[in-house]
Order: sequence, then C-alpha cells, then structure tokens
Amino acid sequence: MAGADLHLHSTVSDGRFTPREVMRRAFGCDLSVVALTDHDTVAGLAEAQREARRLGLELLPGCELSVMAGGIDVHVLAYGIDAAHPGLHRLLAALRAGREERVRTMVVRLADLGVKLRLDEVLAEARGSHALGRGHVARALCRRGWVASPRAAFQAYIGDGRPACVPKRTPAPAEVLRVVRAAGGAPVIAHPLLYGLADPEAFFADWDIAGVEVDHPAHPRLAHADLAGWVARRRLIATAGSDWHGEEEPDAYIGCRRCDPSVGARLRAAGGEGGAARGGTGG
Repeated sequence: MAGADLHLHSTVSDGRFTPREVMRRAFGCDLSVVALTDHDTVAGLAEAQREARRLGLELLPGCELSVMAGGIDVHVLAYGIDAAHPGLHRLLAALRAGREERVRTMVVRLADLGVKLRLDEVLAEARGSHALGRGHVARALCRRGWVASPRAAFQAYIGDGRPACVPKRTPAPAEVLRVVRAAGGAPVIAHPLLYGLADPEAFFADWDIAGVEVDHPAHPRLAHADLAGWVARRRLIATAGSDWHGEEEPDAYIGCRRCDPSVGARLRAAGGEGGAARGGTGG
C-alpha cells in the first residue's frame, strides 16, 4: 500500500544521492508522499520538486534543523515551509556557518590526536554539500584508512563524548521554532528516543511543536505505544520516516518506515503564518 516517508536526505546535506535520484527511488518504493529533509538547508527542494511533479509524487518541502537544548543536540523536522522565507534563510545561513566552524575545529582536534586529516579532504567528501557535517569527516577518515568504516569513526573519534567531538552552537530552541512557524512550517521532533532522555514528553513539554516522529528505524517497536500516548495527550501529529541517507541497510532503507499519506496534508494544515500555503520550494 502506498504511504508517506517523511524523512529523507540527499547530497545537498549528507545523503549519497541527488535530490532528483532520491525522488526516483522513492517512486520505486510504492510511496505517494515524501519529504526531503536535508540538514540545515533547503537548497535541494527545487530540484526535488521538479522530479516529484514529473513522477506524480507529492513532495512535502522540509528540512532538518539542529538545536542545542540542555547540552543535547536535538533535531527538529520542519515541514511545509516556504523555502524562500527571508527569516528561514538567515537561520539556515547561521546554522551552516556553525557547521563549517565545527568541522574545522574537529580537524584540528584529530591532528592533536595524531590523526592527520586535511580540511580539503573533508570538503572533497562533501562534494558541494550545503551542510558540512560529521558524516563527511567520518567518510574522509575512512577513505584515508584511519578507520574501517564511517561508523567506526564516530565510535573512535567524532561521536558524542569522543575525543575529537565538538559540540554544536545553535540558536535557542524557541527562536528556531519561531522561525519555522513564521516560514509557514510545522515543527516536529525527530527521533525523540535517540537523545537519551528519561522522559522525552516532559523535556519537550514547553516546545511549540506540531508533531513527533514516532516511527523511526532506531526506535524500538515496543516504544511506539508510549510515543503514541504522548502524541494523543498533546493532540500532536504522529509521523514516520526512514531517515534514509543512501546506505542500504537491512533495517534502514527508503520507505522502511512510513505513515498514511494523509499525514502530509495534516502537517501542511498545521503550519505557521502562511508560508506553506504559498507552496514555495525555491532557494
């Protein structure tokens, strides 16, 4: 049965396939609604929209934003945004600048550990990405032979708490959510069980969110009932997505987590001050 995968990434951030190819692959996975949610950028939405229209797919414009809250790197999925909104562009520019500075500092820390890696090698892995990040550092480390796999790079060097990890610096959560709403978007907490929170519902109690990503490849199936209860109590929207970056893994492939296509329409309706109604996908 056709469904919606509302969490996909492309080469515009840290995915392995172009926005156009992501749409083609989604079409081949019996999906009728998809969301391209690249990290801290909307640069791939125009290309994705053109291909989605050609294929007859419904594209829900989005992006995945990083915010620091209580020392935790939380990701917010912004759906139905007006990608041309000036405030959103200013926020994304600030987030991308922070990403670049973070990667530069990680390269220095790796050198201090005796792990020689040049910034230009990381940039080569990014291949013009608009959202430089740890995934690109991990791939560069793997290519240079310092680690056996990108996953090993996170475990040894750049994962949270590891010696070369550098914390993100982001605007306050309330400011990020305000901009998303102003751009017509519906903010949704991404993969809430990945943050190590004792009580996610309490942690996000004061956040102006429209929904929660309930079904994600890293979420235990047994936890879905608890997440669904949170959604029901706050009258939020339950979403699902594969968080697909292009690596074909047994439990994380495009379309492996999906929700009813009607969720896309609910997210559009839950948007903020009007950007979603204009349907912008530029930028």
